[in-house]
Amino acid sequence: MLSTPTVSDVTQLAILQLRQELDRLEEILVADSPRVPLSGRLLVNEQLIFAQLDHLRHHLPAMVLEAEQVLQRREEILRHAQAQAQQIVLQAEQQAARILDQHRITQQAQQEAQQLRAQVQQECAALRQTTVAELQHLRQQTQEELAQQRQHMEAERQRLIQGAQNYANQVLTLLEQVLGENLQRVQQGRHQLQQRHLP
Repeated sequence: MLSTPTVSDVTQLAILQLRQELDRLEEILVADSPRVPLSGRLLVNEQLIFAQLDHLRHHLPAMVLEAEQVLQRREEILRHAQAQAQQIVLQAEQQAARILDQHRITQQAQQEAQQLRAQVQQECAALRQTTVAELQHLRQQTQEELAQQRQHMEAERQRLIQGAQNYANQVLTLLEQVLGENLQRVQQGRHQLQQRHLP
């Protein structure tokens, strides 16, 4: 019996791949980012963050495409199964025609074959409709999840950029204060030297 992946399997695979990418992003933010002494903050490598975000943007469409391809393969398997079932019915009809000589028995066998064919076609049609509905639901769900992830990642990127800018501004402000104080001391020292050399 042919085994086909279910919608749940495809969804879990896509979610697992997405979680792995997000775990890598978290690893970059936490494990790979050194802490700034006495501040409790992280010094973030923007290049790594942007590279991981670009990696996510590149692979997320591939995840969705892979899920759709799995479901398409399932549809192909169902069509193949239907063809095999019809072939079996045809062979049964041909064998019944060869074996049964009497017209009444032959006619009864043909009617049973037709009923079997109709039953197989109905079951295949119902299964096809179910598969199409599941595919549409998965596509919509995946698109919604991707949209949410994009919004989350964009908000996180803006937060990281703003945090980096704030930190840089604080460092520059502190440096400006230190340089200003040192400049003032230098000017005072020069003034004192000039006062000493005056007649």
